[in-house]
Amino acid sequence: MKARSRRTAVRLVLLWAAAASLVAVCPARAEDPHADVRISRQGRTFVVEATLEAPVTPALAWEVLTDFERMEKFVPNLADSRIVARDGNRLTILQHGVARFGPFTLRFESERVVTLAPPSSIRSTQIRGTMEQLDSLTTFAASPGGTRLDYHVEAIPGVLYPDALTRRFLQHEIAEQFEAIVREMVRRRDAARPGAPPPALNG
Repeated sequence: MKARSRRTAVRLVLLWAAAASLVAVCPARAEDPHADVRISRQGRTFVVEATLEAPVTPALAWEVLTDFERMEKFVPNLADSRIVARDGNRLTILQHGVARFGPFTLRFESERVVTLAPPSSIRSTQIRGTMEQLDSLTTFAASPGGTRLDYHVEAIPGVLYPDALTRRFLQHEIAEQFEAIVREMVRRRDAARPGAPPPALNG
């Protein structure tokens, strides 16, 4: 069993190496001028600090980011997203899906307690899931361009991968999710304009 575990670990590292080489050729879209994603490491914990300028009102940004029951419709790596318990502004969210990174796919599941503090913040703490630890805080603030979103994440992967590959994977996933979420915000903004035909829902 130990030998098989070692062989599995080696295969995973090789897959991550292949993915990293592919991403070097086809980089994630974190360079978008509206997004700034920074990743550091503190011991085993990866810390993500991301800032996003969304060209919509804070109310619409809040609506999209708390639309957990429909989130799989506009976030590409989600297969299912639902609220399994609710106590006022404290929700338990269950999500699962497949993250794709170059030739590598990773099935994931996450059950999180989400605390809403409208209209200023969303705090999320994983209680069960693929990651060993996953905590996040999203804050909202009006800005000249619409809404500034600040996103803080602390994550410990369930399996230890090389530092550079984990950083690239996290950056890829966050950039992809940001792009999809802003696209949905803009879709809803445009659909609400007088006389505008409702565009098809993403996904």
